[in-house]
Amino acid sequence: MGSTSLPGLAGAFLAGLLSFLSPCVLPLIPVYLSFISGESLSQIRDGSSGRFRLFLRSLSFVLGFTVVFVVLAILFGTGARFIGSSIPRNIMRGAGIVVILLGLNMLFDFIPFLRTELKAQAPNNAAGASKAFLFGMLFAAGWSPCIGPILSSILLFAAQSGNVARAAFLLGAYSLGLGIPFLLTGLFFDKTEPLLRWFKQHARGVKITAGILIIFFGVLMLTAGLTSITTFFIKIGYMLEDYAQTGTPPFSTIAGIIARWLLFQGA
Repeated sequence: MGSTSLPGLAGAFLAGLLSFLSPCVLPLIPVYLSFISGESLSQIRDGSSGRFRLFLRSLSFVLGFTVVFVVLAILFGTGARFIGSSIPRNIMRGAGIVVILLGLNMLFDFIPFLRTELKAQAPNNAAGASKAFLFGMLFAAGWSPCIGPILSSILLFAAQSGNVARAAFLLGAYSLGLGIPFLLTGLFFDKTEPLLRWFKQHARGVKITAGILIIFFGVLMLTAGLTSITTFFIKIGYMLEDYAQTGTPPFSTIAGIIARWLLFQGA
């Protein structure tokens, strides 16, 4: 089953974005920015803190939690790979049920122990690039109970392929969804601050959207529904590959690149 298909990658990216917008991450984004820059929010807002320096430190922070998430994906993918090929379908169905329960809990909050939130405290002094990287790793560990339902669903979805590279690729897409908004906020804090306030005011809607997305992942795992979508993209890939051999440049070249990607993600 192609968990790294375009729908799978898009879903993982969206899950990362929803994690960024979650009620226990979004309100603390200004704290992260202030910590890694060593400047006040007013200085960040005015751009006097040096936006390029802030961008580099934000990038180190994002790389920090990306490393942790990708390592988790590798561990999950390796574990699924060693289970063998005789029972992965049953395991995938069981994982799908767990993911659906996590999604329902996002909507109705009926699992008490998932309400716990562990939050790492940012040091008072400014962070250089190396400290920002380490803080990103702490973020990945410290906020896991908060973003856990979303992260767990992506990890289980990645592990069911039994392919380490695909699992890492899927968690890379999740990290992009979580990291890109952080980088953009650091670069354009004065422009994104009103948008952040709007999302904080509509946190319930973000949570409902996240719950629906998690349930969607669970249903795909339970029914193998992504297989038909992947097959559709493979057929398009073969059609584009044929055009790449007979078409007119530069369209044939572009078709060939897209075809190789579609055939790779569906392999």
